[in-house]
Amino acid sequence: MSSRNVIVQMVGRSLVTVAAFCAASLAASAQDAAAPSEARPAWLKVCNTSASTNTESCVIIQELRAETGRQIATVTIQSGREPGKYTLGAVVPIGFVLTRGVGLAVDGNALGAAQYTICIPPSNNQAPVCLAQAPIDDTFIAALKKGNKLALVVVNPQGKQIPIELTLAGFSKTFDGPGVDRAAAETRREQLSEALQKSAEEARKKLIEQQQKEIGNTP
Repeated sequence: MSSRNVIVQMVGRSLVTVAAFCAASLAASAQDAAAPSEARPAWLKVCNTSASTNTESCVIIQELRAETGRQIATVTIQSGREPGKYTLGAVVPIGFVLTRGVGLAVDGNALGAAQYTICIPPSNNQAPVCLAQAPIDDTFIAALKKGNKLALVVVNPQGKQIPIELTLAGFSKTFDGPGVDRAAAETRREQLSEALQKSAEEARKKLIEQQQKEIGNTP
């Protein structure tokens, strides 16, 4: 399932469906992640109003992408049925120890762990991914608002912990602010994807030009 389809369906459905949102090339290193653009905050709040109940539900989301546009990980936060209760969903690459779950840390402080719920095999030229979920509360949200980085800590088969870091810049403003509708969210995602692809192409051209200069200067 493509990112486009899941953004349309993600609000009001289970976070298992959200996992397909990130079924892309996620095996890239977290160090390859692009810095969030100031013009486009890293966090996005997407809201939907139920036609039957006339109630609004929102989900906070961040996609972590490499400079090439490849998706590395995704985090979603959705309100629960009880006030002050939420569900955090984390989509990470496949290949890590499932029994260890995905550690959740803010600025190096461990705040809990999300447990794996499902892994999705590759399909439609998209890489396999795993989804983990954790119940969180207002205390966790407060830590996110005050923090600088959220780390999803996965464990490889050798037992090494690997943190996948996401910026918390703009989280508080996004969480407390108004949401955008699904169409606006999709437009923003497409703009970000195009910007990343353009940046990657420009970097590739500069590398080729530099290599050609070095070859020309070789005796």
